Amino acid sequence: MFREYTKALFKRVDARQLMQFKPPTLPQRIYTKTLNVDNVHYASFCQEDDWPANEHAHPLYLQMLSLPLQMQCLLDKQSPFPLLGLIHAANKVSVIDHCDLSEPFECRVRFHDVRPHNRGWEVDVMLEALQAGNLVYRAISSYLVKVKAVHVAPLGAKNDLHDDCELENRALIGEISASANTGRRYAKLSGDYNPIHLSAISAKAFGFKQPIAHGMWTLSRAVSAFVSHQDFRQSMSVKEVNCRFRKPVFLPCDIHIQQHCKTDNSVLIDVTDSNDSLVHLLASLVFNQA
Repeated sequence: MFREYTKALFKRVDARQLMQFKPPTLPQRIYTKTLNVDNVHYASFCQEDDWPANEHAHPLYLQMLSLPLQMQCLLDKQSPFPLLGLIHAANKVSVIDHCDLSEPFECRVRFHDVRPHNRGWEVDVMLEALQAGNLVYRAISSYLVKVKAVHVAPLGAKNDLHDDCELENRALIGEISASANTGRRYAKLSGDYNPIHLSAISAKAFGFKQPIAHGMWTLSRAVSAFVSHQDFRQSMSVKEVNCRFRKPVFLPCDIHIQQHCKTDNSVLIDVTDSNDSLVHLLASLVFNQA
């Protein structure tokens, strides 16, 4: 995605749309591409994210594989949003049917929604993947566009993912030492060479004191940690992943992955720093055990 990031440097943004009271107009174009999974690449992804041997694909692999298509969507000439400077705010993934990695995926990416945020606008980009004409996968990525505009005002308190859950029964399911080159490794896998992930020098150019881990890397590791700790890890399928990112994971660092409020088909997950005082992300999973 070097070409896309080069385009992003020279992309003109219609700031007037971002400053007005009403939401900016979203382009209607749908970006499509047929994706074939390379077994070697998928194996490298599973190794990086510590995905256990499982008859189902990692629920975030297709989302990662579609990143170049998502970037093309964000770089649409009619889009008022800058690509550089977007903050990855949330993800919602639905595995609608079994994803056969041996068969091609017809992927479609488009803008889905935009809404006011107390720091600007939050915009959704949606991926839909089909096999043999049937929808098997849907993923929505939400990005924060920071801007001072007339619509921006303090919002009422939102229900958090974990608001209805007692947090006393947390169980530690993962301790990860994220090395300084984590961002570069994941960039090589995903093609996401955003400078904030690559080195201290490039990250500082965009306002970060250190490089930060890709949000999708952190979330993928959290999902893998949960599945790895289950008795039915080889046959368990994760059907839904709903995540909101809180604080960046600065590299290098140690992080903890914890589960709580687990039922027969759902669980809540936190990723925190090694002191369990700083929350990096909150996620909920829906799964089938067999």
